[in-house]
Amino acid sequence: MESLTTKEKKNDKFAIFHIEGGHGKNILATAVLRALKKQYPEYKFIIITPWDAPWLYNPDVYRVYNFGQIPYFYDDYIKDNPHTKIFRSEPYHQENHILQKKHLTETWTDMFNVNYDGYQPKIYLNPREVEIARDKIKPDGRPIMLLQTHGGGGQQYSKKSWARDLPIQIAQSLVDHYVKKYRILHIRREDQPALKNTELLQLPHRELYAVFPLSEKRLFIDSFSQHTAAALGLNSTVCWISNKPEIFGYAENNNILPKAKLINQFNKLSYLEQYDITGQVQQFPYDDINVFDINEIVKAIDN
Repeated sequence: MESLTTKEKKNDKFAIFHIEGGHGKNILATAVLRALKKQYPEYKFIIITPWDAPWLYNPDVYRVYNFGQIPYFYDDYIKDNPHTKIFRSEPYHQENHILQKKHLTETWTDMFNVNYDGYQPKIYLNPREVEIARDKIKPDGRPIMLLQTHGGGGQQYSKKSWARDLPIQIAQSLVDHYVKKYRILHIRREDQPALKNTELLQLPHRELYAVFPLSEKRLFIDSFSQHTAAALGLNSTVCWISNKPEIFGYAENNNILPKAKLINQFNKLSYLEQYDITGQVQQFPYDDINVFDINEIVKAIDN
């Protein structure tokens, strides 16, 4: 790969947006990019990320680079280029986020001194991607319910996190309730807990995104799926435990909060956030492992 010519570097203005963290955070960051592009329309935005799927076909993006795959980057965009702007800061370290004063998107735009206007994330699909996704799931006439019950990376110590995941008993009860009406596609890795009467949905990320518009109902946790649905303009029912929808979610969704009684708050292990999202068992604060009211979830889904 050859580097950019001197003429290109003189004529173009580049802005580098560096995002660290998870898949959902990158989807949310597409809203931050829209704000940046609105304030700096003359700049060509370059995304540096561990997750390139959310950024493909985005009209605000000039180029996307994955971590560890950035040949000639310094020569192309940094060296001898006085116009380049760098947007690389961690919103999770900001006071407004730690103290839970603002939605993460607003904290992020504040950090870069750009205007926040309630921007939603956005994923762009092409028609062929939707066609391929439809072919792979093989529609059988039944309406589709998408389900994500567990999140986190494969390196997580436990495959279940009380702080984020839908309790297994509640999840299975919901599946049992809806299985006669919906074809339930369960978004999970093979090493995550399975549920009876569901189908494993495991596709490359772009193809997985394209399944979302084919679904009629969506039940998620605080993970990448709820961001994906929002980025495609689809409302969902989302169950929250340790995180708050006001910080990471979307008001258009049916956001379900725990109904179990708080009986203990063990904060010895807590630093800048009360709960570890991976679900340290010593921190579990409720009187019942099934922290949600299942009837509330059913009502939200049926609404």
